[in-house]
Amino acid sequence: MSWTSAMRAMNVPLGLYLILRFIPRRIALVSLSVTAACLPLYVVRWRIGPLPTTLLEVLIGITVAAYLATLWAEKRAPHVRTPYDIPIALLLVAGVISVLDAPDHSRALGIYRAYFLESVACFLIGVDLLRDRRDLTTFLLIAGAGTCAMAVGQIVSFVYTVAHHTLDLSAAPSFLNTSANADAMYFEPPVAFALAFTLFPSRPRERLVAGAALILLLTGLILSFSRASYLALAVLAVVLVLSTQSPRWRLRAVGAVAVLGLVILEIPFINQRFSTLADSVTNRESLYRQALEMLSHMPITGAGISGFPIRVAPYRPAGQIIHLYPHDLWLTTWSELGLLGVIAFAVVFFGLLVRGLRALPASADLFRPLLWGAVGALVLYLVHGLFDSPYWKNDLSVEFWLIAALQVVAVRSTRAPHPPKVVADEHA
Repeated sequence: MSWTSAMRAMNVPLGLYLILRFIPRRIALVSLSVTAACLPLYVVRWRIGPLPTTLLEVLIGITVAAYLATLWAEKRAPHVRTPYDIPIALLLVAGVISVLDAPDHSRALGIYRAYFLESVACFLIGVDLLRDRRDLTTFLLIAGAGTCAMAVGQIVSFVYTVAHHTLDLSAAPSFLNTSANADAMYFEPPVAFALAFTLFPSRPRERLVAGAALILLLTGLILSFSRASYLALAVLAVVLVLSTQSPRWRLRAVGAVAVLGLVILEIPFINQRFSTLADSVTNRESLYRQALEMLSHMPITGAGISGFPIRVAPYRPAGQIIHLYPHDLWLTTWSELGLLGVIAFAVVFFGLLVRGLRALPASADLFRPLLWGAVGALVLYLVHGLFDSPYWKNDLSVEFWLIAALQVVAVRSTRAPHPPKVVADEHA
């Protein structure tokens, strides 16, 4: 029996019927928002019988269940068509092939489930549920609260290590994550959105809230001591300056960025961090060389999901640290998913970036800072991705696809006067 038939059978009044009908959608939206706020909680792990799981995975499962209840209550099919359907399908196919080709099928299947199936599910749910200002405000506020809490944790971790004289810049303190660089990659997209809503608010209150969040997030990011993040922020600042229409504001932006950059570089801890840059460059050159040599012998399939440490071993110098990934977004994706996977991912990534840039002039109201934040996040991904793998973690993969959903929603707003809304069936 359908939802409508059940309500008719019980003679439920129309007003109560409409309220009950849209409760599942509200629950699904809040569940998606809470999931976005709790991405770093993938570190909370346990097993259900032989199957490992995480708190993040449970939250995603609740979101999917609430979304399915929404579809049943609203008696409709998912509204999830996007320009990226074909490359996403090819990406998932490449993942299946890479699971079969992986040295450890069980581990590869777990990664595929978390990094692709669950993450893409969040993308599709976000594309369907995030439709208007109210939906987006709910999502952004809840997700933003979670990222700000993470930033506070990062700041407290730094203060604690300094107070106890245990600060080691080569292994900077991190909150929840296994490394400070992982924290940095997590903070980058929220920083882009906070910056966007600070500079281009659709309402005055947005600037106040976003500005406060930006201070916290930027501080947490700086205290991760990730040199790649510093470079990514510098490139984002250049993009910001170039996007400023007024020559006067462009000059002010150049001055502000220059002063901020000089101040940050003069901070003793950050200055010391750059003193070891040469060693990092040497290590990455060696790692890239190994990855390219390995891929030259298996360019079509790559190493398989989670196969890089094993299949690059013949090319690894004796005594070098074993790395899970080749510390480059594109080399990692090629190694993990093969040629089909890296091409499909590139089509999605650059499709999001190019369509976002083209839609920026036509964006308005809340969708302008939303789209600017999504584009800014992709720029940060692109730059940091030259030196690390800002996708290949439980939290980062879901974060990427949620950003993709926000971009799709924002671009969609430029093509229609009003975002699509669900129209209730008549109740007789």
